[in-house]
Amino acid sequence: MEQIEASLRATYRAFLARGLDAGESANLTAFLHGLPSAGLHWTLPEIEAIVRRRLRRAAELRAAGHPVGRRIAAQPAGSTIHDRRHATSAHVSDPPTP
Repeated sequence: MEQIEASLRATYRAFLARGLDAGESANLTAFLHGLPSAGLHWTLPEIEAIVRRRLRRAAELRAAGHPVGRRIAAQPAGSTIHDRRHATSAHVSDPPTP
């Protein structure tokens, strides 16, 4: 969990270093970590608390053998939504010519 919190803080600081204000940095950090951002004003401690709760809940589900917990545990560690979204899609590299 400490790695996730360090990642959150590093992301937030990177946005600050690029000239965004604290609110914009927090909202972008929240968005990148899967939290809704439209019309919300996040703070870094709020983001950390929610991410911590999500991780704790996922660990509880895995420990209880819950089907959702098993699905979470089965996902590759470094996968992203982009990886999962395109894993089963078929891409046509050369469309048929008439």
